[in-house]
Amino acid sequence: MSDPQPERRPAYLIDSAENALRILMQLRNAPEIRVTQVSDELGVARSTAHRLLSTLTYVGFLRHDPIRRAYVPGSVLVEIALASTGHRQLRQVAMPHIVRLSKEIEWTIHLSVLEGSDIRFIDGAESPRPVRVTARVGSRFPAHSTSSGKVLLADLPGKHLRSLYPDHPAPVTEHTVDSLAALERELATVREQGYATNLGENEIGLHAVSVPIRTERSGLVAAMAAARPSVTAAPAEFPEIIARLRSTAAEIARQLEAVE
Repeated sequence: MSDPQPERRPAYLIDSAENALRILMQLRNAPEIRVTQVSDELGVARSTAHRLLSTLTYVGFLRHDPIRRAYVPGSVLVEIALASTGHRQLRQVAMPHIVRLSKEIEWTIHLSVLEGSDIRFIDGAESPRPVRVTARVGSRFPAHSTSSGKVLLADLPGKHLRSLYPDHPAPVTEHTVDSLAALERELATVREQGYATNLGENEIGLHAVSVPIRTERSGLVAAMAAARPSVTAAPAEFPEIIARLRSTAAEIARQLEAVE
């Protein structure tokens, strides 16, 4: 996924505004950023990086996590990301169920849709546990490396799937499927069993499992995943988590059908 580049540098580009925007752009590929990372990326002094981060925090675009000593997306940035997804009704219906489920099972829950060969997290709720996966709302990831992505890809016709991967799927970690044939085999299993897993395929140290949200009228509308750090998420726990996800997905689907 390449970054859009302007044709030429604007004549009156404001450096501080450019640097602030470049900081926010770093969050596309990482759940959190630190002063040293910003300093290195922008080529500025750490004091300057700290002032930029503090300003973005003050206006709500970032939030400082004192435990991790890092900056994460703030409420304003999250609201902008959610507003841009165009899935307002889905989010409004799904989120009360997702928040409740996250609290009950203590896993982070993500709601995702397919965008080309990527998925986008359009909403989510973080686990209440101190050690948890962050809710990366608005982020995009390669679909073939995530449990939600595999659920969404499994619903595509074979011709459509192959058009998304004219070459082999790119590896994200050492555990990511790296050939179209292997991906097609895995998606056949996903269709048969009705769920998908991710065991360190998108990020080492993260485990996730996902199920579809499907209505009679619209078919597959989204995927819902539960994620945890692998140190607290043994695959033996997946059957119980899958059952809870399926039950919640069915509740969401019934409510969506009532308003469609």
